[in-house]
Amino acid sequence: MSNTSEQERIWLDKYPEGLKFNIDVPDVTFGDYIDNICKKYSSEIAYEYNGKTFTYNEINELSNKFANGLIKLGVKKGDRVALLLPNIPQFPIALYGILKADAIAVGTNFLYTPAEIESQLLDAKPRVVIACTDLIKKPIMRDLYQGFHENRGNLNIEKVITTSVTEFLPGIKKRLAFVKVKKRKFNDTIDFMEVLNSGDTTRPESTSISEDVAALQYTGGTTGKSKGAMLTHKNIITEVEMVCEWVRLREKNDTALIVLPLFHIFGFIGQMIMMRSGGKVVLLPSFEEKQVLKTIEKSKITIFPGVTTMFTRLIDHPNMKKSELSSLRISFAAAMALPDAVVKQFVEKSKSPLVELYGLSETTGAVTFNPVHDMNLAKVGSIGVPLPMCDVAIVNSENHNEFCKVNEIGEIAIKGPIVMKGYWENKKATDDMIKNDWLLTGDIGKMDEEGYFYIIDRKKDMIKVAGFNVYPRDVEDVLYENENVLEAAAVGMKNKDLSEYIKAFVVFKEGKTSSEEELIEFCRTKLTGYKVPKEIEFRDELPKSLIGKILRRELKNNQ
Repeated sequence: MSNTSEQERIWLDKYPEGLKFNIDVPDVTFGDYIDNICKKYSSEIAYEYNGKTFTYNEINELSNKFANGLIKLGVKKGDRVALLLPNIPQFPIALYGILKADAIAVGTNFLYTPAEIESQLLDAKPRVVIACTDLIKKPIMRDLYQGFHENRGNLNIEKVITTSVTEFLPGIKKRLAFVKVKKRKFNDTIDFMEVLNSGDTTRPESTSISEDVAALQYTGGTTGKSKGAMLTHKNIITEVEMVCEWVRLREKNDTALIVLPLFHIFGFIGQMIMMRSGGKVVLLPSFEEKQVLKTIEKSKITIFPGVTTMFTRLIDHPNMKKSELSSLRISFAAAMALPDAVVKQFVEKSKSPLVELYGLSETTGAVTFNPVHDMNLAKVGSIGVPLPMCDVAIVNSENHNEFCKVNEIGEIAIKGPIVMKGYWENKKATDDMIKNDWLLTGDIGKMDEEGYFYIIDRKKDMIKVAGFNVYPRDVEDVLYENENVLEAAAVGMKNKDLSEYIKAFVVFKEGKTSSEEELIEFCRTKLTGYKVPKEIEFRDELPKSLIGKILRRELKNNQ
């Protein structure tokens, strides 16, 4: 694979006025970076959680204290510290503290199965784990500690720091929390506040450099065993600067609702992007439609990043029509395909734009973004154009040295300073994914004549029907157009002769229904014959990752 010259970057004329391909990025560690930001906006509100607010200065001092507390526990440069936490203030305090202590942060899905958590932690080998021990009783029963607790004996972990979602709640809310949350204490653990209060507010000395690994960002595991993408301080800071240059948030004037998990790359980076502009992050630990709409209204949210299933759920919720959403300036969708029908319905009901972006854990987050400086330039159905510092190309999925022509379908490849250093202790997987500095995403897409990119589907999800390639998204997008359909997924199933056929799974909107024959006929009017599903199964819900990404693999494997 060769280099892309600037002459081939046909998307540059879609950039905001004055924005160049190359931008200035501070060559510092994240500790320096966040310290400077917090000092610049010291008295502004950085985070809000259930009515409790934290200024930038408070976040800076609390993370300094936590960094010093970790160092007292024996944490050294390069040690991994795992975060098994929901979206609560302890997450950013601990995260920034870990990085200031020259350690490596490992975001972990605390609701993974015990086997999944064990596999990830055996791979990362953290010296310290920070976890929530609560049993959530309402609205859904969830044990936040079980997945880790069941496997602790199999893991070589020196210290376990525990906390509660109620820790920083304001007085009355904290006293009433027992109705929904059961706090628990486990043996051989250290309380989060004890670690926090053991350190002083002076930032510890650092020997890290910008090329050092700052975080292990584990892939979602939606296509197999998750791997730890090694993200450097430089990767993270470059990503934040790139997105800030593109989105151009209003300094000290924007408020983002972060309900995407902070351990996921888009939640992880999203909070930092807001801090870069002196904005406020409102944290919600879980996605509940009524609570999200209420928070947008009460906290005057201007920025709302989410995934497709969040937007479909909001569209279908009865409170959507009566909610006051006038503060909402723009919403972003990432992590999975965004059907045209969903964009149109959300824009119509929210009266604000919804644009799609694209990125991976391996690229530290967003790589392409629809234009937001001029909404007339945003293309529904497109993932946008490459951000500054990023080259994106379509290559032949069978011969990666061959670049595809305009509108020709191939595999999306990415190059730039946001590409990971590699997979943690997995050279083979690294070498398979990164070729001559180009990261091969495994996503099938195309680029149009104006430089806008489009996701067709995952390479591994492609279905072979009678010798023809069928991408699940082609089928799903049509199903989403049906007025009765809330969620849809399509997978390839085996016939007795081992050939494949298409099976779709559908969840109906509340109070809506349809027959299998009616939906198949609906597809027949909009799809060529071999793309029409042979079978449609109705479900009350579809399997999803914690961020709401529909897991086709589980649907296929559980048949």
